[in-house]
Amino acid sequence: PIVDYVEKQFDDFLQEETKVVRVESPDTRIHACLYFLAPTGHGLKPLDIRCMKKIHKKVNIVPVIGKADTFTKAETEMFKATISNQLKKHEIDVYDFPACELDDRNMWMRSEVPFAVVGSNTVMEDEEGRSVRGREYPWGTVNIEDQDHCDFVALRTLLLATHMQDLREVTHEHHYQHFREEKLTKMVETWEERGQTGQAQTRYIRG
Repeated sequence: PIVDYVEKQFDDFLQEETKVVRVESPDTRIHACLYFLAPTGHGLKPLDIRCMKKIHKKVNIVPVIGKADTFTKAETEMFKATISNQLKKHEIDVYDFPACELDDRNMWMRSEVPFAVVGSNTVMEDEEGRSVRGREYPWGTVNIEDQDHCDFVALRTLLLATHMQDLREVTHEHHYQHFREEKLTKMVETWEERGQTGQAQTRYIRG
């Protein structure tokens, strides 16, 4: 279903692009896929590998470790290293955030991939009296906007602030163009096959 949906958006864009009279329409292509990984501590599951291999040439994959508050900081770093090594081993392409899009203050964000995040809709006050989103536990509080607690801020900044345009460009110049070339090549091959079949039928009728 994921592949079908991504390709459907490409197909719709291609149809609009090849019309004689073009009408401006919204770009519904998928520019980023947040692929959430279970915090097992053991690495990628076989299903993760199969799924990412099917979509990594069609969409920008951004790997995200969910429920990162189940790990200690050391366990998080070990799990990230395991995931990164497995992605390389299985030749799975994930979106590489270009350093040129970042100022020096934000360079640390690139090194956080895969991002380890904690989700929360609960608003609470931190030690300085500021309203933040977080989770309370018997042993303490997790502030999801604190980079020492999780990578939520890095993920949000890279996706929505610094790299949104680059994500769109990579989608258009790489993923979409690859889809477009394959689609048009198949169309030409189909037309040629139909033409050869038609010629053969004509010769048969005349004969």
